[in-house]
Order: sequence, then C-alpha cells, then structure tokens
Amino acid sequence: MIGLIFGETDFPKEILKTIKKKKIKYLIVDLSKSKKFKKDKKSYAVSIGQFGKIINILKENKCKQVLFAGKVNKPNFSKLKLDLKGIYYIPRIIKASKLGDAAILKEIIKILAQNNIKTENSLKFNPELSLKKGNFSKVKPSK
Repeated sequence: MIGLIFGETDFPKEILKTIKKKKIKYLIVDLSKSKKFKKDKKSYAVSIGQFGKIINILKENKCKQVLFAGKVNKPNFSKLKLDLKGIYYIPRIIKASKLGDAAILKEIIKILAQNNIKTENSLKFNPELSLKKGNFSKVKPSK
C-alpha cells in the first residue's frame, strides 16, 4: 500500500487517476485547505502539524512508502496546532525552514525514514508529466 500525501494543484489528481487505473492499493493524507479528496473513502483530512496522526494513519494501514504531490503553503509555525509528535518534530522543521522549502521537505523525509516509511518519486506513476532530457526550443544554450 502507498500513502499519498496530497496538497493543492491538479498534479495529485493526475497521480490518483494513474494509481486507480493500475489498481494499486492507496490511502490519501489530504493536506489541502479545501479538502479536495474528502469524497474518496480512503482519504484522511489532516492538519499539517499533526505528525503523530499522519504517521499513525500510515502505520495502521501498513504503508511502507509515501508519495508527496501538490502544493502545501508554508504554515505560520506559531499558529500551528500540533499533536504530541508534532511538538517533538517541529523544532527540527523550524530549523530546516530557515534553509528553505527544500530543506523542510528533506527533514520530513528523514522523519518518515526514521519511522520505516520510504518516500517515492512523484513522477514514478506519471513519467509523461515531465520533459525528457534535451533542448526543446530553437535557441540553443552557449557553452
């Protein structure tokens, strides 16, 4: 089973279509503000500060891998509602936030790895959504 951690944009919908087509078992952790996936029976609406709840959902459903897709806005850390694990992990995430958005994501991936949950590439199921290597314009870059 794969855990799909989805935010805003249409990218998560494309991934979900492919996963349903391939009949892969999944569950959705919905981090979108509008709760776009609430109609799906396998969807869990969760706040971004509820790390304990997210990890418990993944473990209870025997998810050994997760996939991130969609946009999640950086929260105001002082107004974030945290659960117990959220309180435990938030200092690491705040420290990473000072290095940028990529550092936050890397820290979250490390936290999941500590809980034996592997992170998959978001283009694993939809490689057609990315460009192949090469030049796609008439103008070629100089050396």
